[in-house]
Amino acid sequence: MSAEVAGPSSAPAPLPDRAPPAPSPLFRLPGRPSWWRPWGATALDVLIATGCAWTDAQFRSAFLEGQLHSLLPQGWAIGLTAVGALLLVLRRRFPVVVAAGITCGLLLGTGSALATVVAYYSLARHTPRLRTVFVAAPVGLLLVLGVAVVHLRLYAPHHGTDVAQVPVIIALAGLTAVVVPVLAGLYPRAPRQPWWWERRSAMLFDALLVLLFPLANPIALVSGLNGANDDPLLVPPPVFVLLVMVQGVALIWRRRYPDALAAGAVILIPLVLPSFSILPVSLYALAKYGASRRNLLLGSGAATVVLVTWTLVATEFKAEQYVPYSIFLVVPSVVVPVLFGMYRGAKRSLMVTLQDRADRLEREQHLLASQARMEERTRIAREMHDVVSHRVSLMVVHAGALEAGAGGTGVAADTGRLIGDMGRQALNELRQVLGVLRLNDTEQQVPLSPQPTPEDIATLVEESRAAGMRIAFDVIGEPSAADSTVQPTLYRVIQEGLTNAHKHAGKVPARVEVRYQKDAVRVIVENEAPDGPVPTLLPSGGHGLVGLGERVTVLGGTFEAGALENGGFRITAALPLR
Repeated sequence: MSAEVAGPSSAPAPLPDRAPPAPSPLFRLPGRPSWWRPWGATALDVLIATGCAWTDAQFRSAFLEGQLHSLLPQGWAIGLTAVGALLLVLRRRFPVVVAAGITCGLLLGTGSALATVVAYYSLARHTPRLRTVFVAAPVGLLLVLGVAVVHLRLYAPHHGTDVAQVPVIIALAGLTAVVVPVLAGLYPRAPRQPWWWERRSAMLFDALLVLLFPLANPIALVSGLNGANDDPLLVPPPVFVLLVMVQGVALIWRRRYPDALAAGAVILIPLVLPSFSILPVSLYALAKYGASRRNLLLGSGAATVVLVTWTLVATEFKAEQYVPYSIFLVVPSVVVPVLFGMYRGAKRSLMVTLQDRADRLEREQHLLASQARMEERTRIAREMHDVVSHRVSLMVVHAGALEAGAGGTGVAADTGRLIGDMGRQALNELRQVLGVLRLNDTEQQVPLSPQPTPEDIATLVEESRAAGMRIAFDVIGEPSAADSTVQPTLYRVIQEGLTNAHKHAGKVPARVEVRYQKDAVRVIVENEAPDGPVPTLLPSGGHGLVGLGERVTVLGGTFEAGALENGGFRITAALPLR
């Protein structure tokens, strides 16, 4: 009989036809009644706006009339600067409007860099559509660069600013006011693994590398060409500028295509001056992310040969300049990037291997835990079945006889006493199983019941005989002390066989044979075919024989169960003695 737990049936709750729309996580959290909550964010925005307004007003007050570029009088400029900074209170709700207002204030001469930084960070962080950010940020960058150019052209000569420093100041103004705040605002919104990058921080780092790389910046490039650089160019200056710009933008793919990037950098060395080349970065990427060591060897060797040849031409075959200049170019451009890239690549491969191993061990641990849970559930179900099935089956049989009133008052009293004894035995055994389930790791082990003995098997047969079944019980041979490990399984085999006979055949003749051999014990439980319908119908789930076969197989024995030609049923098990 299988142990089946019956409980009140509860129908699952019906699923909704349409899932509710997910709230937008960009700048409004679910459950907020309005855009200015929670109060902590409101207080922070008020503090930022007040601080920017006060700082900008103090900064403008420190200059005299006409010392700062403005289309308005000094008083109006200070007031409008403070008003523009106070617009930052609305930076979460209207980020595009706030950024546009502060940028227009810069054009009028009433804005400040501090408020601009906060405005463009809010533009990238709180604008719902990224398309709007990608359109508004470049436009704002161009306007900020234009304002910086106007200010430097008007006031740089009065402050003694060198002409060579002007492009650097303009580039720093654009990076500080727009580029870095926009990248910082986009960082939380980027996916964790965008495109071919492992993390979003790697993607933003490569984007920042393209922006900060001096050779990819047109201002730094024009500054270098206009400075004291007398190296001859093999191509016209516009083509040279275009090649340098293309190289700088190509750095964005340095993790995905390191071989192609390094090959392009080596090929363009004769056309692009080494001081503007991306060769060190490309060789570092090839050493770290490249899959072939042969390509690394070929790329670094070709780069060395091309640099040495270029140095020979640049120094006009002067030996006193050729050797130190060659070392100066090859070591920082080839040797150091390749060695550092190989070190970082080996460390990265080690971390990936360790991560894969940890993930594999975690999966194996989950599988082992799941397998252990399933085995424990099967064992508990088997124990519950073996403990309850036989006792309850006999109780039902005796209850049927008691209900029929067969044998008179004395037999009824004996039957009632048997039912009570069997019920108490079933409760005791069930209490032991449940005690094991409730046992914690810190508690002591529950007392174990004695293992079944040959006398218990005889008692088991007598209980079935008392229920009205005619049983021929034969024990051949003498049990030895070595069979103590198989006695519980032997007991369960006979118990299951008699229980199935009660369920499906009723009070038919049965035979139980236990044969003790030198190295094994063999048991046979069989019953004849029922004469008619079984008067007492007992439920059955069909799992008892499966669990019994598992018990026997664990001990290394054999188990067979099946119907006989005459309509009866036989269970045969052979258990090795150890």
